[in-house]
Amino acid sequence: MTDNTALTEKDITVYLEEFRRGNKNALDRLLPIVYKELCRRAHSLRFRFYNLDTLNTTAIVHETYIKLLRAGSGNFRNRSHFYFVASKAMRQILVNASLRKRALRNGGNEKTLPIDDAHNDIQLSEQTSEELLVINEALEKLEIRNDRHAKVVECRFFGGMSIEETASALDISPATVKRSWNIARTWLYTYMNYG
Repeated sequence: MTDNTALTEKDITVYLEEFRRGNKNALDRLLPIVYKELCRRAHSLRFRFYNLDTLNTTAIVHETYIKLLRAGSGNFRNRSHFYFVASKAMRQILVNASLRKRALRNGGNEKTLPIDDAHNDIQLSEQTSEELLVINEALEKLEIRNDRHAKVVECRFFGGMSIEETASALDISPATVKRSWNIARTWLYTYMNYG
């Protein structure tokens, strides 16, 4: 780890602690530090779907930031937990964009959707939108079966988090993350392909 990386991680921890104590401005100071990493994580989602070329990573990062602001001051335990919450936000943003696309295709009754996103800048293809909704449905089923496995998938799939980051965010061992990730991927594959 370089000195720059260590300083950045320390700064993240300091700003998260300030935010947890109620200093709303700390998140504004934190954003420039984490912005590049949030962009990298959002951009990595493009490669999870072969036709996600219309994804506006800037829109996802901005909407993620808005969701993080709304999350409140007590929700971030550490750097990894911050990125876990960001992963959940990215999932919600993509699912909401997919629901909007489906609603518009099915008659435009967008008003009935639970949408709290700030902008409608995320454009998804029909196929990507449906794939995201299938993944989300499967993940909701997995949450019922095993919440930890579902959280591991959120971290790894939607947040692009490493094994170690996921372990830290969920307060479990890296070995448990690896095991949960393998079990969850197998279960999701079976559910999505064979019902």
